Amino acid sequence: MDWSQLASELEGNLVLPTGTTYDLLRQPFNQRVDQHPAAVARCVSEGDVTACVRFAVANELAVTCRSGGHGAEGYCSIDGALMIDQSAMQEIRIDTEAGLVHVGAGSSWGQVDIATYPRGLASPGGGCAAVGVSGLTQGGGFGPISRTWGLTIDNLVSARVVTSRDGRPVVADADQNQQLFWALRGGGGGNYGAVTQFTYQLRPIGAALLGGMLVYAWANAAQVFAFYRDWMNGDNDERLTLLPMFFFGPDNQPLCGISAFYNGDPGAGLAYIQGILQAASMPTPINGEVDQVLTPGTLPAYTGTESTTAWPGSGQYWRSGFLNNDFPDAAIDTFLEWFARCPLPPGRPAKSGDPLQKQPDLSFGFIESLGGAIGRVAPTDTAFFWREQLFSFSFIGIYDPADSAWGTQTQQWADRFRAAMEPWFCGGVYVNYMQAELQDWQHAYYGDNYEPLRAIKAAVDPSHTFRFPQDVAQ
Repeated sequence: MDWSQLASELEGNLVLPTGTTYDLLRQPFNQRVDQHPAAVARCVSEGDVTACVRFAVANELAVTCRSGGHGAEGYCSIDGALMIDQSAMQEIRIDTEAGLVHVGAGSSWGQVDIATYPRGLASPGGGCAAVGVSGLTQGGGFGPISRTWGLTIDNLVSARVVTSRDGRPVVADADQNQQLFWALRGGGGGNYGAVTQFTYQLRPIGAALLGGMLVYAWANAAQVFAFYRDWMNGDNDERLTLLPMFFFGPDNQPLCGISAFYNGDPGAGLAYIQGILQAASMPTPINGEVDQVLTPGTLPAYTGTESTTAWPGSGQYWRSGFLNNDFPDAAIDTFLEWFARCPLPPGRPAKSGDPLQKQPDLSFGFIESLGGAIGRVAPTDTAFFWREQLFSFSFIGIYDPADSAWGTQTQQWADRFRAAMEPWFCGGVYVNYMQAELQDWQHAYYGDNYEPLRAIKAAVDPSHTFRFPQDVAQ
């Protein structure tokens, strides 16, 4: 294979499997993944991406795409494939007159928020500022303002995509390449081509919004999650997004909390939250009174604060599933019991610091909220099928990849934990939290939309150039 031909066509550079640079580029954020692509193309333009796709088709070479590199299974890095690394393609252009933002595929969602928020505008993105726009969007995308304005894909206006069928960029929107546009909205990143740019609808947003984290003692955890479940199943305010979590504090003892974000007037939001907590006879958070913990701030500040600190240098086992909307107290008891069994490294000392804060490198779990505007779109209107679910339940087993015994214990714990929760899952899994061990992943990720997605994949990627272990060609 003549790699020099491809290298000569790139504005960026081609990195072959030698040296430290290659080892850094091939590694996704999950250090459990140890794959060796045939080469990494560090693309800086749409022309670079086009050259890579054409080269791959001509040489019958598999292609994977990397933007944020945040995928749970690290499928952007595959043995023997050409990795199209778009992480340098971070141009963001705002058209305030049209109410649109054009975003390069290598951008993080935090960059989008920082660009749009000072103008009083935002588009629904992820709750973690570091997540890449490309993977987030193609999987669906939910975060702090999604219950108000819908999923990220519900605000996607168009995308520019380089497909193996066309060998050039095409526009996918409501008028052109409509089937491809449907598939890109929830059909999983990296399946149909290399997206180079996304255009999103912007929404008005307040200059100051209410946010913060209410931390509770582990003894109150069952009450915390029951309150959250009941509120979500009731007549709730879709401007409020709650994110309950369970985690370890610096003393290595489990804690729970509710991260809250109110997309509206901070005073009204505080009064509303205090009211629902009081109605449920919730205890006072151990980190302070509610009006001390929940304070006015910005959307970028909230998502930046909520960004997890678990990634650098850690190995991870992600386990996830959409919970039945009416999950009972027994489900809560089960996941609290299993989290308390989480394997910690022998002899690990407690870390100094605020005992109410999360350990930066230990296992944790959370439930992400759907509902509101998300549920007002039909399951087949986009490729994101699980519109009727309210709860995406996830936990992440974190371990030091240098400690193989800890890694083995963590995987066994994660597998048994998820098996214990199986009675209360609806059968669906958020595709952005891929899990290699899922038997029926096709239905779990895509529900009844899988067969249409396979047909679209066959049409736009007839050479099956874009491939990885769970791509929709299977």
